[in-house]
Amino acid sequence: MIVAKFGGTSVADATAIRRTAEIVRGRLDRRPVVVVSALAGTTNALLQAAEQAAAGHLVAALERVEQLRERHLEAITALLDGGAEADELRDEASMMFDELAHLVEALSVLGFATARSMDAVASMGERLSAPICAAAFTRMGIPSVAVDARRVMITSDDFGRAAPRPSEIATASREYLLPIIAAGKVPVVGGYVGATPAGITTTLGRGGSDYSAALFGAALDAEAIEIWTDVDGMLTADQIGRAHV
Repeated sequence: MIVAKFGGTSVADATAIRRTAEIVRGRLDRRPVVVVSALAGTTNALLQAAEQAAAGHLVAALERVEQLRERHLEAITALLDGGAEADELRDEASMMFDELAHLVEALSVLGFATARSMDAVASMGERLSAPICAAAFTRMGIPSVAVDARRVMITSDDFGRAAPRPSEIATASREYLLPIIAAGKVPVVGGYVGATPAGITTTLGRGGSDYSAALFGAALDAEAIEIWTDVDGMLTADQIGRAHV
């Protein structure tokens, strides 16, 4: 078993998601668990919408939400090419964007955003991308199942940078992920997002999708954890600076 994590550039649009599907296809014999980030730029846009709403700029915030809605619905249409499955996924995505719009409106009324509310907004990117990728993989002949990360990534309630609970993650991963793998399918999980034992949405902090992949790998005793990105170059330093060759 392996865990393969794909960053936002690898699931940025329909073309990128198709490339990612082919990578997954080449690893089916290794029983992959796939962890995906939000579509490139989505998390930043979500946080900006929340900040705009809390600052009193509700119209601008809602416009940003609608831009994200259109982008995700276009990706679904391009990947699934119509039909009942596409309609169902579009309806589910639209319901999530309706929920997001309500959250943004609430932030505007309150006039401020708590860490908990920011997590609720920021989590939407991965909660949208995992079902889209799973449906696209299945359409391309790779039987896949989207798994809500909040079922398997159990954390503390330190909103904005929640602390994972490894033993509970291991138990949940065995309960929700292993049966999917045993059935010959690919679990597709959003990174970065988790939930408290009470089910309240959390995030692991920026860059948390890589952390999610590592935690799932440890929970399932995976042979390898692969971190995929479409960004050119090789990272050779990561403390006081970064160099690319």
